[in-house]
Amino acid sequence: MLSLRCKCGGLRGAVHGLSPSTGLRSVCYCDDCQAYAHFLGRASDILDASGGTDVFSVRPSQLEITLGHENLTCVRLTEKGMYRWYADCCQTPIANSMAWTKAPFAGLVHSIMDYAASGTKRDEALGPIAARVQGKFGIPPLPAGTHKTVSFSFLLRVVSFMLKGLWAKQHQPSPFFHTDGRPRARPRVLTPAEREELRKKVSSR
Repeated sequence: MLSLRCKCGGLRGAVHGLSPSTGLRSVCYCDDCQAYAHFLGRASDILDASGGTDVFSVRPSQLEITLGHENLTCVRLTEKGMYRWYADCCQTPIANSMAWTKAPFAGLVHSIMDYAASGTKRDEALGPIAARVQGKFGIPPLPAGTHKTVSFSFLLRVVSFMLKGLWAKQHQPSPFFHTDGRPRARPRVLTPAEREELRKKVSSR
């Protein structure tokens, strides 16, 4: 088990059954992930020097929120975009969920993970980075091995991860969605003007 804790401690939880072999660790440099970090006002501690977000893919059924359910909040950069969950008490990102709410996927963002409380370190808990993707949006110089988009080998691993989760119906129970697919917090959808302002911040880094 790995503890989850937002920056102020107003939201806490845990991810169960986590090990380097149970999920996929990647760093995403896409403009959406960068825009999201700026939306939260937390770019300096979410993004690395090249604009990447360290994400570990888990099943929703592995996650639980034990404290601060009222602080669970959601935003979508577009009407059909990913559900991006965060703690509104301190703007700490929690995880990203796909638009299809039955997808057995939650991209857990590194900044919600409380390694110290779990007596471990990030690399020990999550293992090595499997892929660095969407490098075309990154800030040079990019780390060696960064792919301009997504490598075929990593895409195959994602498909395998999804199929196994679908077979086991691990999209539920979920801390983010009710069993009928309704989000537990009403998502805020950004306006085109809001998105444009965030894009300016991404390009100016």
